[in-house]
Amino acid sequence: MRNVLIGLFGLFLVFAMGTGAVAGTYLYGFMPGGQLGGGFRFDLKEGVVADVSAVAGSGSSGSTYSLYGDIFWGNWGIGATAKKVAVNSDLAFDLNIQYAVEHAINDDIMVGIGITLINYDTTTGTDPNITLFPAIGPYFVLAL
Repeated sequence: MRNVLIGLFGLFLVFAMGTGAVAGTYLYGFMPGGQLGGGFRFDLKEGVVADVSAVAGSGSSGSTYSLYGDIFWGNWGIGATAKKVAVNSDLAFDLNIQYAVEHAINDDIMVGIGITLINYDTTTGTDPNITLFPAIGPYFVLAL
């Protein structure tokens, strides 16, 4: 299952980057839980964007990582995360439905708020696996 998800994420990334070469490409940053994260945003067509990010870390006890991707049609989006949140943990997944509101500061900078409406989390020991309105987070988008 892990290899399938990593393969699908890789295909999504290649598709998004290939489309992004023609369309607009941006940096985006988000602040889940007060920590800064980020990746790339690609304008796929009018009113449709895709965001991708990857985070990895390693230490003497092993490594952790998170791969994230979403696609938004207007204000509505779906997102998926593959994550290994602790060194000895199994691979887990988040699938969610989101709503976002953005405001342009100027031609190069946008700010927004993303609201996760429904989230399904497969992390071992998570109870409940399905949560409603589990997260609200600010983000920004910068033109390259």
